[in-house]
Amino acid sequence: MARQDPQVNFRIPEETLERFKIETVKDRRTQTAQLVLIIEEWLEARANKEAKA
Repeated sequence: MARQDPQVNFRIPEETLERFKIETVKDRRTQTAQLVLIIEEWLEARANKEAKA
C-alpha cells in the first residue's frame, strides 16, 4: 500500500482481532493487505450479485 492511501480506524472485538491476526500469519499477509483483499472480494461479489438482478 502506498503511504498516501487514506488511513481508516475502526473498532473490532478483541477475540475477532486475535483470530484475524492468526489467519493473516497463515496467509503470509499483513493485516492491511488481508483487509483490503476481503473488502475487494466483498465489493466484487456485491457487484456481481447486482449485475445478475
